Amino acid sequence: MKFDIVVVGGSTAGFYLVKALRTKGFSGSICLIDREDALPYNRYKLSKNWLTGKKLDAPIFKPESFFAENEIKLQLNTEVVAVHDEKKKVVTADHQEITYGQLVLAMGAESRHLHLPNDDAEGIFYLRSYHDAIKIKQWSEQVKDVVLIGAGFISLELASSFRKLGLNVTVVEHGQHPLGRVVGPQASEYFVKMHQEQGVKFVLGSGVESFTHDQQHQVTGVVTDTGATIPAQMVVVGVGAVPNTSIKADHLELGQNIVVNEYGETALKDVYAVGDATIWPFQGEEIHVEHWENAQSHGKNVAANLIQPQSQPYDVLPYFWTDQYDQTFEYLGHTTKWDQTFIRGNLDSGKFTIAYVDENQVPLAILFANGNDERADVTELMSRRQPLDSERFADTNQPLSTL
Repeated sequence: MKFDIVVVGGSTAGFYLVKALRTKGFSGSICLIDREDALPYNRYKLSKNWLTGKKLDAPIFKPESFFAENEIKLQLNTEVVAVHDEKKKVVTADHQEITYGQLVLAMGAESRHLHLPNDDAEGIFYLRSYHDAIKIKQWSEQVKDVVLIGAGFISLELASSFRKLGLNVTVVEHGQHPLGRVVGPQASEYFVKMHQEQGVKFVLGSGVESFTHDQQHQVTGVVTDTGATIPAQMVVVGVGAVPNTSIKADHLELGQNIVVNEYGETALKDVYAVGDATIWPFQGEEIHVEHWENAQSHGKNVAANLIQPQSQPYDVLPYFWTDQYDQTFEYLGHTTKWDQTFIRGNLDSGKFTIAYVDENQVPLAILFANGNDERADVTELMSRRQPLDSERFADTNQPLSTL
């Protein structure tokens, strides 16, 4: 088989890339290969409302007819294991050879796994795929105590969903400030308090040593490094993700991430990469972001560069949001190191904005809680890359658009 463009991975980035190719008028042949057996779907919904809903269907982007109508060859349940760039071929696990004109790697990421005693007990889950979500959803219907290991955004979204289902939830986090590396201690305290008010328990500053199980080999508890055992009939581990770079490429060192330039190009001719598995240049540094909005916009951007090479550098501000209970939080920008934080509004009110600024008071990232009406102004504020006046920023009578 031979195609003008072969895309490996039906991830968010992979789907939006092939969709954008057709939207932008590309008429060549396209093949989208994915190792899962489900149509490309929105995995970011799996930790949100999908878990509390009644439907078991995958939250697919488009029905199968979309791919047929747009003449996109969709090859599911197929894993690509090797790239031979000199021959412009990919090889699948079942020994198919597919020739490409241009190749896009869009494999996404995998859950980071713990390796602890009794980690094979039934009832211990990781959430990455639709099939993971199905198992979690079904298991949650027969338990009352859930332990979430890790306090990242996905774990806290799961905590919200499980509380809505009436389950007892305990979050075990090695650090003292959940999400603190991203949002800082003030916002971290807000998230913790919000969940505690909904009945979630936190065990902070503790690691996990092992699991306990019954005679049926079903999990019964989580043992922390203090020796305490937390009862649990279900455990969901959320300790980060690892970019999927398992494909063997003849002349490309994939390493922990796939390095691309501002056009999505790898070091190999006619080989591109998009989404969660990549790192790319942004404002003078190389960054890695695992969020839906970035995967979508990165896919669209690289589609343009496949049609017209090096026509659109990728300079989109990273953005993500999280829904927890009846609250929505949005984050624009990218940083884990900042000099100061400027706060606008009152954290106790539930509607606030926090700017994370450098030594020159230039905003690196901005978090806004329950303030959808300010997103356009925040985007404009970030894109200007001008110093903020802390007093004017804090004055809620001063529109952000005037800063």
